[in-house]
Amino acid sequence: MVKIVTSKKDLNQFIYFVKDLYKDEDHYIYPVFSILKRELRKKVLQDKEYTAILSFEGDIVRGRLLYTFSFNPKTNQKICYFSFCDVVDNQSVFDELFNFLEQDMIEHDIYYSEGTFTPYDPDNRRGVLVQGFEDDPVIFTTYNFPYYQKLYENYGFHKIHDTHSLQPKINLDNYRKLKAFNEMFSRRFKVDVSPIDLKNIDQEIKDIHEILQKATTDVIYQEAPSLELIKSVAENLRFLLKPEIVVIARETETKTPIGFAICLLDYNQIFKITKGKINILKFLRPLRYINRSRGMMQYVIPKYQSTGLIVYMYDKIYDSFKKMGITYLEAGTIMEDNLRSMTSFAKFGGEAVKTYRIYGKEISR
Repeated sequence: MVKIVTSKKDLNQFIYFVKDLYKDEDHYIYPVFSILKRELRKKVLQDKEYTAILSFEGDIVRGRLLYTFSFNPKTNQKICYFSFCDVVDNQSVFDELFNFLEQDMIEHDIYYSEGTFTPYDPDNRRGVLVQGFEDDPVIFTTYNFPYYQKLYENYGFHKIHDTHSLQPKINLDNYRKLKAFNEMFSRRFKVDVSPIDLKNIDQEIKDIHEILQKATTDVIYQEAPSLELIKSVAENLRFLLKPEIVVIARETETKTPIGFAICLLDYNQIFKITKGKINILKFLRPLRYINRSRGMMQYVIPKYQSTGLIVYMYDKIYDSFKKMGITYLEAGTIMEDNLRSMTSFAKFGGEAVKTYRIYGKEISR
């Protein structure tokens, strides 16, 4: 039986279902439930921008799914985006959820669905994990059971894109390579790279938005997020940001913003301990033991693409990594056809350690 989430009780069942589903999976890291609850309460119950559904067997939740209908400017049509797809290893439960979704699509004259990724947060938690189950997920990436791939493909979904998380090596040899690239880049271009200024965050956000508008191409896959969306994401992430590993590049003479790179400490190393709760003492005490980081985003305007600017920015970030004791970087998730970013990290031993798949499916009219 499929039920639409319409109450706080339903929403709690939707949110906490993963505690039962993944209770014996050591690599799964619970989200911060209080933050997720606040976010979904607004999106599902208040604004009704998203539909959340649950599959029941008797009184027991067996699966969940979140979806929305949104206009895609690149295809010039409305499509269905889905996320938060979590189910037991049972094809009939999976089918039941997506049969409901597709019936709703038909009633809204929509005939294509795609996921998993959250449209209001397009660079995070995107794709179904299909390779790399042997390690914990870094912050804001997904983890799911290996059987999910079988469930999607048996239902008729097919691959649209793969995204990769790359692991460049943080070692002395690569530090030397970075410095060599740094010197070559500096001889050709006059560029300043500085940490984000949290005291001047509004202007910094405007500069990031300007870079995204210029840098977003068909390869990037999504259109540039709005200024309002960037502000919202920045506000939500503010307490997680370490300015020394969030950098913006500008031309020295014109001060024109030309690129940025955002890394986060892998707070999943802490969330694994707190198990989805925010406990200040538990959160702060082990903070100094974080030794992993995620390269969340790196964008460069077309004029400076293929010049080595990404490497130049990461040279500054690596200097901070040394001081902070970071020994592991996972860069991603990077679209498989974004060759510029893939090549930049490959120069430093970057290899795909995880692969996430975005699935799509058309239904008959």
